[in-house]
Amino acid sequence: MVFLAPPMAFPDECTHFTRAELMTEGQLYPEATDNGYYVNDYYFILDTAPLSGLTFLDSADFYGPVDDSKGYWPVSTQSPFYSYIFSALGILFAKLLDLPIIGVLWISRLFNLMFYAVVFAYLVKITNKEFKIPLLVLGTMPLLMAQVCSLSYDSFILTFAMVIITYLVKMYNEGIKNSYLVIFLLSCLLISLIKPPYILLGLTIFIIPKKRLLENKKQFYAIVGSLVIILLAVILSFGGLLNNLFASHAVTVVKTTFSQSYDISLQGQIDFILNNPLILVDLIAFIIKSIPSLFILDLNFFHYGGFNGTKFLTILYFIFFFAVSIFYCNKVNLSKIKRIYLAVLFLIVYLGFYFIQYLQWTPVGSNIILGVQARYFLPILLLIPLILNLKKDKLKIKDLDHLIITLVIVFLSGLLILTISHYY
Repeated sequence: MVFLAPPMAFPDECTHFTRAELMTEGQLYPEATDNGYYVNDYYFILDTAPLSGLTFLDSADFYGPVDDSKGYWPVSTQSPFYSYIFSALGILFAKLLDLPIIGVLWISRLFNLMFYAVVFAYLVKITNKEFKIPLLVLGTMPLLMAQVCSLSYDSFILTFAMVIITYLVKMYNEGIKNSYLVIFLLSCLLISLIKPPYILLGLTIFIIPKKRLLENKKQFYAIVGSLVIILLAVILSFGGLLNNLFASHAVTVVKTTFSQSYDISLQGQIDFILNNPLILVDLIAFIIKSIPSLFILDLNFFHYGGFNGTKFLTILYFIFFFAVSIFYCNKVNLSKIKRIYLAVLFLIVYLGFYFIQYLQWTPVGSNIILGVQARYFLPILLLIPLILNLKKDKLKIKDLDHLIITLVIVFLSGLLILTISHYY
């Protein structure tokens, strides 16, 4: 996937490359100019690939040398600088090896993938025996694997989302150890500062049995206090007070132009909702109708530009994923009230992304919501086995674990084979 995915074919990959490239030049906080972001422009040629359907085989220009010529790229991100550490290290390493332009992209992608792979392998190793197979299935969802092979900060988010679910289960089964708690809460903080709705993953800690949760009062107060601090940090960061520490100063140049052209205004959208509250009915209906499209019918399964994969494979995978989530006994036997609690958190995060996209990326007065993608929901999909799982082992199949691992390999092979057949 790192090498066969067309250059800049993942969502906003050139934008993420810009941020990582600026970090290799020592700019943790890139500053926008009227023309965009002033950056080394050697990689701009790669952005012609998605629109032209080019692969690494199709253009000699992709194998040109990396030079220090400069140009303006119109868009960057405001996410915390640490979310680009590994992709920036990959770019820097490729430059040190004097690789061609395409090689810089490959090595940067590879560093993101290797970070995820090392952490995830460790998580599978340390997790409880009954949760190893469900964790393996969660961590190898094809859409997830596609994203961790890209330059996107999604790799960072998904890595720490896997850390959160693993240590949540460990604390549920083994008790709240200080080291587990610190890792869990720190992971929540790191990804919440990138995408605020993920802060609600921190509240999943309250599914832990009350006896264990309240066993150490000081520890319980530390949990509540830490969650409050995380909330305040997210509010202050996105309110601008902590931008110097965590986020980029600038609002993207392209977004400003886009907003003006398409009448996108945060305050304007809020005013419209307040004056037309019945629009919420239309929006809720749109969200409900979008579920089959978002996750199956029109799912950009591989997240390549212009390629939706196949509905047949997508449907098969979702049957497999939910079968394992429901029937594989993972020993996290939650009560109905705690399952409902997790489902409510799931729903709030789900609606939260639609709400953000409606305010920030949808024209004022629209009765639909633009810009929502299935990849946003990958961290909360990790909760599905805890919400839906039956309390008893219902899958009485010989060598079940081997069968599940085989099917994981089959679906990941399908991801690779369809990539090759579509582009090559």
